[in-house]
Amino acid sequence: MTVEIKDIPFFKNLTALEMSELKKCLVERSFKKSQILHGEGSECSEIFFVKSGRVKIHRLSHTGKEQIYEVLGPGDTCACNPGETSWKCGLNAEALSDCTVWFLSRGIYLRLLADSPVLMHSLNELFAKRLQCFGNIIEDVTLKDSKKRVIKFLLDMLQHKHSLVPQSDTLFIEATREEIAHRLGMARETVARQISNLKRQKLIDVRPYQIIIIDEEKLKSML
Repeated sequence: MTVEIKDIPFFKNLTALEMSELKKCLVERSFKKSQILHGEGSECSEIFFVKSGRVKIHRLSHTGKEQIYEVLGPGDTCACNPGETSWKCGLNAEALSDCTVWFLSRGIYLRLLADSPVLMHSLNELFAKRLQCFGNIIEDVTLKDSKKRVIKFLLDMLQHKHSLVPQSDTLFIEATREEIAHRLGMARETVARQISNLKRQKLIDVRPYQIIIIDEEKLKSML
């Protein structure tokens, strides 16, 4: 899937003139799978927007364990702190697949936000969703057992799918089980076991790159 600049939610309310001026400031670059877009602790000199492919936002613990905070797809952005001219990235951004992104220099990004209430509103919406996402990660990792974490992950994916394609219960799983495990703070074997258990209970069906939700209500009752 590939998006155009006009399709990026962050820019959804810009005027035609503002969009035209913005396009002049964006620089397009491509990355191969596993390439690093930026590293934890590096100077945040640019903001990026995903045109195609997927980018994971993650951090490694001192023991080398990976925690995925977000997976950005077409239309998503890493947009962060708008109040500092100098800012260091607190997380790593790594290509999960071959991808193409647009970069916007931090100086221009800050200027656009200062001059555009529309973009500042978009940023506030983005921060609210990101805060909710990170809150859910904390709740999942600290309060839920492995089965509930997997179920909630599947239901969250289903809810997102319904926002795009109502009445569709088929999930297209681009992430590997290892990526899902890193996102949920679990071992890959645990994820595989819980998915197999749900299939055995006939709550889901598993096919190559697909998970079909058979009994959504039953899954909800298990949380």
